[in-house]
Amino acid sequence: MKNYFSLFLKGTAFALVIALLPGCAVMDFFKKKEEKSEGEKSAGVEVTLCKINDKVVITKDDFDKRINQILQANPYFRGAGADMLPPQVKQNVFKRLVEEELLIHDSDVNKIESDAEFKKIYAEMKNLLKRSVKIQLTEKKIFDKIQIAEEELKAHFDQNKDRYVKVAGGVLVTGIKFDTDASASVFLATAKAKIANFEELAKKNKSGKFREFGRVAKEASGAAMGMEATPAPIKEAALSSQSLPFVQKVKVGKDVWIIKASDRKEPVYFELSEIAEQLSGMLKNNKFKDEYAKVVKELEGKYKISTNDEFFKTPAKPEGQVEGQVEPKEGDAPVESTTSADGADKEDEVPATPA
Repeated sequence: MKNYFSLFLKGTAFALVIALLPGCAVMDFFKKKEEKSEGEKSAGVEVTLCKINDKVVITKDDFDKRINQILQANPYFRGAGADMLPPQVKQNVFKRLVEEELLIHDSDVNKIESDAEFKKIYAEMKNLLKRSVKIQLTEKKIFDKIQIAEEELKAHFDQNKDRYVKVAGGVLVTGIKFDTDASASVFLATAKAKIANFEELAKKNKSGKFREFGRVAKEASGAAMGMEATPAPIKEAALSSQSLPFVQKVKVGKDVWIIKASDRKEPVYFELSEIAEQLSGMLKNNKFKDEYAKVVKELEGKYKISTNDEFFKTPAKPEGQVEGQVEPKEGDAPVESTTSADGADKEDEVPATPA
């Protein structure tokens, strides 16, 4: 049963991939919804996304439902919809769905449903699925009852406006990393004389490693998951100069960087009206934990609960047993105590008699 449960959880664990996919910042959820394609606009016409042997296996409706299931399984994204996801994430999920459909098609061809093991696992999984649906629907009812007042929404937005960046500001930063200060200094002299050709010179240089940092801003844009892509000394140097473009030497740990900063731009922020729906969902999700705890507390008072707490206690050590000492098992070779030359007791294991 434990193994089957692990299989069941794989679908839920897949939701976490969304949060960790490269380029999938949390703020991508606040981007405007994409325009529907002509095929989607046709009323009453089902859009086919995948066929296997000319049989339709994935429609747009199937895809949207699966995306929503994945999002709702992850508490962080509860309340978000499929149309809020970046195209890259949708493509990754779709690729996974196509793989699953191939496995399902092949199992149908091989008549796996008549297999005894399939029938056994299926019966157990139905019960597991029933439990999961009961829990999800109860949690959904708790979530749906949470209300966010307009005043609360506006107060949160006003206090955190600089977090909701539509177009990143800051300066464009490129750089080349050297192992020694001497190599960096040689390149710096050339780069200052030919600053317009910095990127070309850096890419051709064989003793350094070129890198594009993109647009670096005071706000940690692109660090939605708590990871800052640009080292702090480089970021500080790039933002400190009032005159652009410029080339400068920056030390980061043991490495020496020559960076170029250019093209300063001010960030563009979302208006509250553009992201009100998403913000409301986020605030509801923040409140969900507390509301969930209240419901559980009420249920604990409503029903009688008996738990076996002794099961989880650490077993007491036998009297006289030294910590780290292993109790002999039945059938182990006997141990004799002898005295060493220095007078200390010494235990010698008596070898077992060969069979």
